[in-house]
Amino acid sequence: MNMRQDRQQIILDIIGSRAVATQQELTAELERRGIQSTQSSVSRDIAKLGLIKINGAYAAPGTKAVAGGPIVNIDTAGDHLIVVKTEVGQAQHAALLIDWANVAEIVGTVAGDDTILVAVKNAAGQRMAIKKVLGLFIGPSSRTAQQDRPTPARSGGRSKPRKRAWV
Repeated sequence: MNMRQDRQQIILDIIGSRAVATQQELTAELERRGIQSTQSSVSRDIAKLGLIKINGAYAAPGTKAVAGGPIVNIDTAGDHLIVVKTEVGQAQHAALLIDWANVAEIVGTVAGDDTILVAVKNAAGQRMAIKKVLGLFIGPSSRTAQQDRPTPARSGGRSKPRKRAWV
């Protein structure tokens, strides 16, 4: 392993053992462990590792989500898929909420009983889509946001049609 890979592994160890909210905190913790790095190199490492923030702290994709919502785990599968694991029986409802949010980076969702496949437009949008999906379900504002969501019409259709871009 080279120095960058070593630093990235240590970053994963740090965020796995304690809550780290800022790049400055992460840089300081690396320094405490004898790893000299700049904030810009830590920023690049965060992007390369695909780290996301859950409740204000860095986490790696695949990290278990916090209690209080239907999401149990979120991970990636390649550059264009996000796999969202939910409590049993919650995937279809959660996928509807994701669809209703009209997240620009998301092309569509497919839901089973406890798993949602979220297709994204590109690798760059994948990390942003993960953040937005988590934002729908995690945190104090998520409960209000879920309560304010429109309900589908009795005919089973969407309350607001989704615009499709045809190429």
